[in-house]
Amino acid sequence: MIGWIIAAILLLIMAGVGWPLYKALKASRKDLKDFLQDDTERAGRRRRVFDVLHTLGNAILHGQSDTTLHRLIAEGAVRVVQSQGAILYLLDEKGKSLVPRHCTKDCPPLISLPERIIDQARSNVGTLPSFLRLHSIAPGEGVIGSVLAEQREENIPDLRHHPKFQGASNPFQSHVAALIAPLNHGGRHLGVLAAASDTTTPFSEHELEMFVALARQCGFALGNAQAHQEANAKKALEAELRNASEIQRILLPEKAPDIPGFDIAARNVPARLVSGDYFDFFPIGTDHVGVAIADVCGKGIPAALLTAMCRSVLRANAREILSPAAVMSLVNRNLFPDIREDMFITAAYAVLSADGNSVMLARAGHTSPLLWKHATGQVEEVKAPGLAVGVDKGNVFDRITRDVSVPMDHGDVLLFYTDGVDEATDHKGLLFGVDRIKTVLSLAAPNGAQAVIDALCDAVTKFMGGDPQTDDITLVAMCKK
Repeated sequence: MIGWIIAAILLLIMAGVGWPLYKALKASRKDLKDFLQDDTERAGRRRRVFDVLHTLGNAILHGQSDTTLHRLIAEGAVRVVQSQGAILYLLDEKGKSLVPRHCTKDCPPLISLPERIIDQARSNVGTLPSFLRLHSIAPGEGVIGSVLAEQREENIPDLRHHPKFQGASNPFQSHVAALIAPLNHGGRHLGVLAAASDTTTPFSEHELEMFVALARQCGFALGNAQAHQEANAKKALEAELRNASEIQRILLPEKAPDIPGFDIAARNVPARLVSGDYFDFFPIGTDHVGVAIADVCGKGIPAALLTAMCRSVLRANAREILSPAAVMSLVNRNLFPDIREDMFITAAYAVLSADGNSVMLARAGHTSPLLWKHATGQVEEVKAPGLAVGVDKGNVFDRITRDVSVPMDHGDVLLFYTDGVDEATDHKGLLFGVDRIKTVLSLAAPNGAQAVIDALCDAVTKFMGGDPQTDDITLVAMCKK
């Protein structure tokens, strides 16, 4: 009997101690289960971040469009934090506004809504998505703009109570929780990425951590994609410029005309791949030759196109007309309607008789040609009145531009040149100038037209001392046999 009593007492003692121990063990198992579940969720978020970045990287590698990249980023943000929606804002080219580039279908609005939008959205489900897709934000404006301006991420448990949110109370933003982070690349601000849900449950700190990690990598990817696109665009432009340069080179005469009365030489040295200068030789009738030089005020492709137009119009109108001024008048009237207000063409055009007995010249605002006289060894400027092509529609141009006869004797050299020669500068900023041209012309002219071209090109190159050429250089020399 006593033994049974002792056993009962021991059981009671054990029960009193064991129950709390049992409860403690049960609680520990629950904590462990929660910990393991939380760790699994964290691992899942990390894996989703890697999946999104892998997909984004493949899209960039295969040259997908910007629209596709933007969609992948917004949809990726939704997957990583399992939000209701996401929206991607990127700065425009001037950096003055954040433009929505992709908004997922069910993304809650994160900007203040005008009353008219709220009213319309009550009866039209498409109002809010349309508004979000089209409404740009200034840097510093509202919650989204402040994230960009202040360059810090936000974990917002309730959008309505954010100090930067100034929207009116409405049923569409009653319980919006959001994660927002800036997008940057190499110190350059690109935009803002936001994920949001219409819920009373805020995002966790780990979700914020993963979201920020995603935003940083997306900013890096976007920046690289933009750099890649810019590099490809540059390559494409360079290829187009090379093609344009080749076409322009083909348009220049392969060689000077072989005529009894003159020894002619010319050269064009572009400052860039394409030139705004050109020279040309072409027959007029059976016993005359046209010699032209022109310089378009401007650089690059527009100038090159205008030189091609000028060449075509000049050739088309000079076939049977021996008056240079009359031809230049027709060129001006044809080109004036198509020349921009900030552009014009200077030109010098001469008609040579093949036997060398006459030279008639007109100057359309171009630098004055130079004439070296064999008999005296002196250089003269050929003064010819004329207005640049494209400045006037025709009445003033025709009144000012006149033909000038240029008397040339045996051994005389007539030189056309563009302002890339006399305005070439050295490292001190000094101009090559007309006097140096005259000096070089005087020394080289006794040796013929080609010698003049070679000597002037060499002299200008040495004068610049290795500095890059800033303007096109074009020269035409005509020596009377």
